[in-house]
Amino acid sequence: MRVGIFSSFYPEIHGGAETSLAILLDGLRRLGLDEVLVTLSRAQSDLPIRVIRIPRFATVPKRLKLFGMPGLNSILANRLTKLLRENRIELLHVNDTYSLRAAAKAAKALEIPLVLSYHNNLNIPYSSYGYPYPISSWMDSREKGLLKVASRCSVVIADSDYIARRLVRAGLSPTCVKRIYIGGSICEWGSPPIHHDDPNIRVLSVGVMQIHKGFQDLILAIKKLSTEGWPLDVTMVGDGPYCSKLLELAERLGLTDRVKFVGRVSPQKLIGLYDWCDVVVVPTITPEPFGRVAVEAMSRGRPVIGTATGGLTEIIDNEQTGYLIPPATPSAIAEKLLLLKNQRELVVKMGTRALEKCKMVFDQSVITNQVFDVYRNLVSG
Repeated sequence: MRVGIFSSFYPEIHGGAETSLAILLDGLRRLGLDEVLVTLSRAQSDLPIRVIRIPRFATVPKRLKLFGMPGLNSILANRLTKLLRENRIELLHVNDTYSLRAAAKAAKALEIPLVLSYHNNLNIPYSSYGYPYPISSWMDSREKGLLKVASRCSVVIADSDYIARRLVRAGLSPTCVKRIYIGGSICEWGSPPIHHDDPNIRVLSVGVMQIHKGFQDLILAIKKLSTEGWPLDVTMVGDGPYCSKLLELAERLGLTDRVKFVGRVSPQKLIGLYDWCDVVVVPTITPEPFGRVAVEAMSRGRPVIGTATGGLTEIIDNEQTGYLIPPATPSAIAEKLLLLKNQRELVVKMGTRALEKCKMVFDQSVITNQVFDVYRNLVSG
């Protein structure tokens, strides 16, 4: 079985969708699948799979790719159809929606199954990502239009039950929507934290600095605890349009000695930070379609404090692997951090359970086999 994997961005890593795709590709290769990566991005020669680059659109800036312009271009659809035919692709799996229209046209022309990984949220306006009006409004309407194209896919793989339910409510057939935690696939493991002599509780928060991610609530929680005299050491990882505002907030509250902003870091350095911390906080205000940061933290044996929204409710088992709290509630973050500070044994117990759940649910082999079964059923059926 020869499968084409189509990505607008990978092997460039822009977020969790590309990170999880890299792990999926590795897992499928280990299963012996004959896979071909088709990309609009810059191809890397050191990838262990065959890569075909469509150079016509490879230099298109990311923001123009987000507009879906390549996907609307019939030239891309024709080139993709030709490439798939030449490489005898039996099934096409699209990793994002940005070129979905072209992929759908190509799959229809060749009469092959089309699988879509749906990583997007359906209720976050694009203005939250820094796009000005009216561009943000146009992109919101574009997202709705893509759902019509998605309805023509053989299978739509939703990153979470939360997204699966929203896709069905948006009009997709329940029979074609399948939940697989592709966004949470993990292939490296850590160990639960050990007791250390540092009186500070070490807190880590990771993500793109956008207002709906709720980092401001974590900073306000740290201010509350700092005012009450509780020692904390906080590191925030990531960059984005809201970063300067968060820096200003931390400075205004006098927290520059407590909160450290390190920007975007390498994957290996991020692993080191997960291993350094006692707890990871995911304070998102709007529902996450999945919540890969929470899974990454659990894979290193760390408990997670996250908001009870979206996919996070499927990852975090409240009071078992961490805590689920109401969104936009700094006092709730402060309360749980203080609880873990005063009962350090909870950090170890929750971290141990988090690691156990992660290995059972989010292991690379588990996710890869579920995706492989989708491919096999479509091609053989």
